[in-house]
Amino acid sequence: MSKTKANIVLPVHIKAPVEKVFPLCCPVEEYRWIPGWKCRLIHCPNDKVESGTIFSEVSSAPFLLNSFQGKTTWTAVMHDPDNYKLHFRLDNEKSSSLYKIELQDDGQGGTAGTLDFTYNAANDKGGDYAGKNMEEKIRVMLSLVKTMLQHYCETGKMLTFAGLQKIVLSEPGLSVMDKIRIGLNRVVVLAMYK
Repeated sequence: MSKTKANIVLPVHIKAPVEKVFPLCCPVEEYRWIPGWKCRLIHCPNDKVESGTIFSEVSSAPFLLNSFQGKTTWTAVMHDPDNYKLHFRLDNEKSSSLYKIELQDDGQGGTAGTLDFTYNAANDKGGDYAGKNMEEKIRVMLSLVKTMLQHYCETGKMLTFAGLQKIVLSEPGLSVMDKIRIGLNRVVVLAMYK
């Protein structure tokens, strides 16, 4: 197995109060601010994220699996709403990774924090992928999440799919093949979750 682990940290700053931003980090609330978001709730008894919440999705496949399809299952391993911290374990056929969302009041009525993603290859396929621009793809994925959340919190509107597509197509960290996978993934998401 080649490289087995990588850590990508992206700073976040949003001009909206943290107590309004943090609850949006939830698979149910993401329908409000992620264009085309679809997931399958496995365990989410109160329709709000909490420790033990489990859901699966395929939207991350171009970034985490280097494919236009493939399921990733998310498990909330830590949910601390008093301190605006949420950690997920993400499991798929190539990796078992940790995604930490840690936010705080910026002292000026806004939100600051980090999106911290640690990729852990689960097997040789995951290790081989880690050597193929995977870190840059995960950085792009986190940047897209940050952009969509920031747009929603600061404007009160979901970023349009056309706006998101424009960002993806202009992203220098993605190859032409990556962009094609993202486009094909959109079709898979729509077909899987009708």
